[in-house]
Amino acid sequence: MEIVFFTITAVVLYIVSDRALNYIEMRRGARFEHRSFIFFTILVTLAVISFGLIQKFAGV
Repeated sequence: MEIVFFTITAVVLYIVSDRALNYIEMRRGARFEHRSFIFFTILVTLAVISFGLIQKFAGV
């Protein structure tokens, strides 16, 4: 069952990271030069936090 939580979380985090990056760029008024690195940083940060919480509450 944990794999389902991790998979759903990964998909949601991908979408949230993309929208967050687009929002930041829109506020900035220009695209970042190293856009993929910034996207990766946002995604990894959210994943570490989210997966840690899933493990804590699911007892994995």
